Amino acid sequence: MPRTLLGKIFIWSALAQVVTLGSILALVTFYLPESEDAVNNAWALYAHTAVALLERFGPGALDQFLKTTGEDTLLKLRLEATKTGTPCTPQAPSGGLAAAVGEATTTIASRGLDGDYCLTVHAKAGGLPESPENRRSRLQIAILFELLSCAALSYLIARYLARPISELRSAAARLARGDLTARVGSKFASRNDEAADLVREFDQMAERVSELIEMQRRLIGDISHEIKSPLARLSVALGLARRSAEDYAPKQFARMQREIEKISLLLSELLTLAQLDQTGTCIRAETIDLPALVEKVVSDAVYESQDRTADVTFQKPAEPILVQADEILIRRAIENVLRNAIFYTANGIKVDVAVFKKDSGWAGVEISDGGPGVPDSTLAHLFEPFYRVDEARARKTGGTGIGLAICERAIRLHGGVVRARNGTPHGLVVEIGMPIQQPV
Repeated sequence: MPRTLLGKIFIWSALAQVVTLGSILALVTFYLPESEDAVNNAWALYAHTAVALLERFGPGALDQFLKTTGEDTLLKLRLEATKTGTPCTPQAPSGGLAAAVGEATTTIASRGLDGDYCLTVHAKAGGLPESPENRRSRLQIAILFELLSCAALSYLIARYLARPISELRSAAARLARGDLTARVGSKFASRNDEAADLVREFDQMAERVSELIEMQRRLIGDISHEIKSPLARLSVALGLARRSAEDYAPKQFARMQREIEKISLLLSELLTLAQLDQTGTCIRAETIDLPALVEKVVSDAVYESQDRTADVTFQKPAEPILVQADEILIRRAIENVLRNAIFYTANGIKVDVAVFKKDSGWAGVEISDGGPGVPDSTLAHLFEPFYRVDEARARKTGGTGIGLAICERAIRLHGGVVRARNGTPHGLVVEIGMPIQQPV
């Protein structure tokens, strides 16, 4: 059984029509008399009537019968009577039912009142019903034509019923990928049924969802901008206060400075996320060597974490892998994943970074660690803003909770994908896939 709705409707509609057609043909075939029997009966009746008239009432009655019927009979039969001196030899019909395309005759011996006669019955071409062979051929052609008609009609019915569902599925998939402009549109404006109502309600829902998400993004951006200015003034005021009063409470001033820096980082991440989420975000794409870029990211991360130098390894392919991308966005996306791996694993735990070429024109960047990993049920949520896993992403460890969300948005803008999975036997593996630049 096909998996698609179009295929299912087509199969069931075609089966229903074929069964109906087969039933009609069976009934017609069962009750339809055989042509050969009908012709033979008519032929015999016509000939023996003539013989009976000749034998009982003489040639005059036969002449009257021939004048009355002649070639105007229903089967267009013609009878000739010839007086002979000796009895003639009866002959079976020549040509049988093939007389439909030729001429068949039969001879009947008769003894009349005034002598012996030979009666010859002629069946003219076209006068007999169609032969079984011809009728069977015509029936086969009719059945084939009906089957083709059933298939065409079934396809049209299935297409008509399944097309709205197919369009809805396509639009829903685009909406799920983040395309808030996905609509079915006015393709079914002329239809007035449940499917068309469903399409219109989907468009209304998509429009409302788009409005709510845009309002949320705008709110995040506006709040971030509004907080940025007073936060900058607070940072300046704290700097002035530290000049004159830091000697009295140095730890407190240092703590306030760290908190201000953390809030500034959070605002910066929020603004970046809001910009990446905006519909129609433009990227400044250029040709970059992906392995060389990842090598720089690894080098900077190791420099910032001197105590983890021996823990971070990098596997670089022998040849360059060129991609079309915004270098700043891609660099930031890879940095966020690598810094997470370093930050959330203890000293001595390996963090491996590898760049490789995949099949079908894709490049891969894989960042794996030997940490505890995360529950399988949380893997799909790692790239959501502010999502944290208790065991490995507790708030007490720091971080904004937006880094992986920024990574996912940035890679998706470049037509790539990001996936996370647990390693074997433990650890977390994040794989970034990007399309390779095709040669011109």
